Amino acid sequence: MAPQRRPDRRESPSPSTPFTTLSGPPQHQPRRYLLPQASVWSRPRRFAATVAVGSLLLAGCGGNPSSGGPSGAARDGGKAIDVTETTPAASGPLDRVTWAVQNEPASFDWIYNASFETGQIMANVCEGLLRLAPDMSLEPALAESVANPTPTTWVYRMRPGVRFHDGTALTAKDVVFSLTRHLDAKAGSFWAGAYANVSSVEETGPLEVTVTLKQPDALFNSYMSSPAGIVESEATVQAKGKAYGTPDGGVNCAGPFSLASWDKGQSITLARDDGYFDPKHRAKAKEVVFSFVRDPAAVVNGMLSGSIDGGWSLPSASLDRLSTGGQGTVYYGPSTQGFNAIVMNADGPLRDVRVRRALSMAIDRQGIIDAVLRGAGQPQRAPAVPGSWGYAKDVYRKAWDDLTITRRDLDAAKRLVREAGAPAEPITVATTTSEAELPVIGAEIQAAAKRIGLTVAIKNIPPDQYNGVYTDKKAREGIDLYLTSWGTDFPDPLQIYQYFQTGNLYNFSGFSDPAFDELMTEAARTGEPETRAELIASAQRIVVDRLIWIPLYTPYNTLFLNKRLSGCPASYVQLHYPWAADLGATA
Repeated sequence: MAPQRRPDRRESPSPSTPFTTLSGPPQHQPRRYLLPQASVWSRPRRFAATVAVGSLLLAGCGGNPSSGGPSGAARDGGKAIDVTETTPAASGPLDRVTWAVQNEPASFDWIYNASFETGQIMANVCEGLLRLAPDMSLEPALAESVANPTPTTWVYRMRPGVRFHDGTALTAKDVVFSLTRHLDAKAGSFWAGAYANVSSVEETGPLEVTVTLKQPDALFNSYMSSPAGIVESEATVQAKGKAYGTPDGGVNCAGPFSLASWDKGQSITLARDDGYFDPKHRAKAKEVVFSFVRDPAAVVNGMLSGSIDGGWSLPSASLDRLSTGGQGTVYYGPSTQGFNAIVMNADGPLRDVRVRRALSMAIDRQGIIDAVLRGAGQPQRAPAVPGSWGYAKDVYRKAWDDLTITRRDLDAAKRLVREAGAPAEPITVATTTSEAELPVIGAEIQAAAKRIGLTVAIKNIPPDQYNGVYTDKKAREGIDLYLTSWGTDFPDPLQIYQYFQTGNLYNFSGFSDPAFDELMTEAARTGEPETRAELIASAQRIVVDRLIWIPLYTPYNTLFLNKRLSGCPASYVQLHYPWAADLGATA
């Protein structure tokens, strides 16, 4: 792979458009806090099927290369990998870009923005109040300023002069409509959890909207950088009715591209909007065509032949081939994602924490990284990975460095098994053949168990049933460990640790710890970043010590760009940032 450099970060917001965001509400007296349920992007994401695929990936923000920093050469499995937030800046315009996505979006209705493919396309068409920048910080989008005058009040002032793609003006009324649609139970928004703590959304000025919360919510403002914060024309949604968001009805948002055409089963074409409100992010390409290509081999062949200009989440087995094929460059970026073995049954053979610890200490994580990711990742120590540290990074780094339970130590693991006694029944690990990396990981866990006197049985689940465990309790029966990737929508570990609270929908094992719950409650209502980080780090220690999730690895975000274009970010912001607008011709 050609040496890569790390371009300068984007400039901060212009003084002419003041933008203030806080990490959360100001600290105040304790109150009971109801955490929102998982958003769609926080749910497990599946990997594209090939020999070994890293589709949702990580490297820590801020850290030295050996610990997964976003710049410099991180060496994993003997392979030098340069991790960068962005690709070199583009120097000129483009007529057309062809991009590969694995699946066709089910809908372009923003409240059902539920897949990796939908997110990476829609991020260029429909913007929200805020967006994630390539360095994973929050930056203004439709809102030019944000105020948090009380712990339960967020005030968003819109940019003047913003127009939807049909030329009509965006108003505060459109913002109220778009946000409150998530509160409509009949609509069934996949992002309703972000609004679980919202009392009202009101127009308080010509371009001003005020959100009042029932109780302080340290995550709400960050959710405005996700599809939960997208704004659409109320008139368009009402006029289109059931056709809205479909290939026939389309959408009418405010973004650097408009939805030009949708050829069912084939492709989606976006056209540059020359009237886009943000001069800094006006698109360089006239049109971007997203082709639906299910076969990973066809994607790679298209990239090597030049018929496909780029794509995310590259098949790991093809990274070297793509890097040396002469058609373009493979980039590795930081992410908020991690891959875990999740305990589904706390009453079975994994009921003794010593057995869980022993299994964790026996797993060869670097071996998995080398075999599955071709070295493009790092061993994981906790559910919230370094890419999710959006504030108080020194606090999170110290807590991460203090975690040792996932370090490989076969002798210690054997002692734990002798102390606990090996369970009579085998530990059942779920895999599926549609995800080529899962059988590899399952085989390593099985081998690790055997090395320390435990027995693992592999349960292969049909591809169309593998994701059913998230919503169907019966589908989880007979499964002790479930392999999946999981991360955050924005850099805040609080979002992922909420799933371990008593009674949470995604607390599959039924884990319950009053001390953990109290730490999470306090963190959720604490606005001061350092204090919140300390509380979350303490909660993290409980989760890691109990090993309800066994962390395995943190993969990097992978991106291929044809040599004729550059400019888009490499970090895992493609679901919440108009990345295609930055694509342009190389020098």
